[in-house]
Amino acid sequence: MSTKVAFVGTGDVFLKYYLPEAIEQDIIDITAICDIELDRAEKVAEFVGGAEAYGSYTEMLERSDAQLVVIVTPPTTHYQLALEGLEAGKHVYVEKPFCRHLEQADHLIATAEANAVHLMAAPTVMLDPPNMMMREMIAEGAIGSVAFATAPAFQMGGAISGYFDRFSKQLEFSGIDVLSRPEEKTDASWYYQKGGGPVYDLAVYSITQMTGLLGPVERVLALSGTVDPTRTLMQGTEEVRQIEVTEDDNTSILLDFGESRFVYVNAAWHGVASRAQGMEIIGSRGTLTVSGGGDLVTRTREATVHLYSNSAKEWQDYPVEDELWWIPTGLTHLARCISEGRQPDISIEHARHVVEVMEKAYVAARSGEAQEITTTF
Repeated sequence: MSTKVAFVGTGDVFLKYYLPEAIEQDIIDITAICDIELDRAEKVAEFVGGAEAYGSYTEMLERSDAQLVVIVTPPTTHYQLALEGLEAGKHVYVEKPFCRHLEQADHLIATAEANAVHLMAAPTVMLDPPNMMMREMIAEGAIGSVAFATAPAFQMGGAISGYFDRFSKQLEFSGIDVLSRPEEKTDASWYYQKGGGPVYDLAVYSITQMTGLLGPVERVLALSGTVDPTRTLMQGTEEVRQIEVTEDDNTSILLDFGESRFVYVNAAWHGVASRAQGMEIIGSRGTLTVSGGGDLVTRTREATVHLYSNSAKEWQDYPVEDELWWIPTGLTHLARCISEGRQPDISIEHARHVVEVMEKAYVAARSGEAQEITTTF
């Protein structure tokens, strides 16, 4: 039996990732589309066929028979929308970031428990087979005692000329013929404004992955600032306006996992290329990393886990044969869990832990002092 799903927000992330996934997956039945701009919701509902359109979130919660609400709106709205959905007795899936503050995460989890509903937050990267493989290798001692790791988290954000071209190709490949014109493009300024920024948008992936592989963080240190005080936004392929950058665009984070295990995560709206190794974990007996390429347009991806043995002085390659994760994988997983009446394979407590790490990274950067992490998972 399929799970009835309502989407809140009709911007880029919804159109590029979640709408194609929802259309293709039989487990998902799209029953409602909600957007503060009703005409956008109506256009998507008409394109999908059989879905109701709402301009009022409150009305949708009251009238829709959706079991699961999927929140794909700007980050600053996530907490309140998730809270209202849970209070209405709906299961809720929230795009990253889950929320901004630890107290908000605590409140959402308590509300979900009180209403006996599921709550899941992106990024759901620990559903990705390479990460599951590496977690098992680490647990089995393949690299000995973990010493340190690096996890890059940088790109330019939405203020680049090629963004709309790729966006258009993604929609065309997926057969999404709605809200695809330049004038219908949503505002990308949130990437660089308070409530956005590369920590909550990019480093969230790296921190989720590293904590999924190594366990909870005990302390966090950070340095943070702004390199470019202004950015030029694009609308389609045209420059439209300059904006002030109000959230730090360059943050370096050091995570202390205890037992002298340290992880460095950079988070920046800078850099489009690098010859450096990506994610890499160094242990007393070896090194663990993963490589692979992917195409966001065709949604094809491959991955190989690489294990270096200090004693054997050689690399071993482990190609991943299972279906690989992509951004909306967690939604399909949650829809299936609801249909089958079982618990998800990842926990919301993990997402809460990541929220605390990100929040306290900024506190550490401002204060110049390491911050203790209180949550676990």
